[in-house]
Amino acid sequence: MKPAPTAIFENPAAAYAPEQPLSELGFAEQFVVWCLRVQWRAAEDGAPHPLLVQRAFDALELPGGAETVADLAQALRRAVARPLSIPCPHWRVLTSDEARILAFIGALQRRERASPPFARHCGPAPCGASPVWAPAQRLALALAAAGLRLGNGLLPGVAFPEAMPRLLH
Repeated sequence: MKPAPTAIFENPAAAYAPEQPLSELGFAEQFVVWCLRVQWRAAEDGAPHPLLVQRAFDALELPGGAETVADLAQALRRAVARPLSIPCPHWRVLTSDEARILAFIGALQRRERASPPFARHCGPAPCGASPVWAPAQRLALALAAAGLRLGNGLLPGVAFPEAMPRLLH
């Protein structure tokens, strides 16, 4: 296996960019974006969390995942003063907000001590200063427990993402 380029780990915000096609992302990133988009639309309709998202997490053997995504979506709505750009699930590219959210969750998975990219919108520290930190951290840990690491799809020569399906083309 080839060594991972260090630039991705040094600047995780560069790994995800607005207007980046979802087809360029790994399964973990596509899954997070899809879940958040489905949850965002369901919350607009007043649903706590969609059965479709719950079934997707059940297939990954993460039964509480849909609730965690719902908590994250609700926390994002409370913490960020402006409307977030979260499009419908069929949108084929990342928005700037989604790129920041992915970088934030990825940074939490890597346990980076530096301020994760979305943190400037979510409060200064993970000590409960913002309602976003706890659900984002729970989602990052749950995904990692299922073997889904954000950023792996961007690394050349990493076998796991290549073996995973692509959600969107």
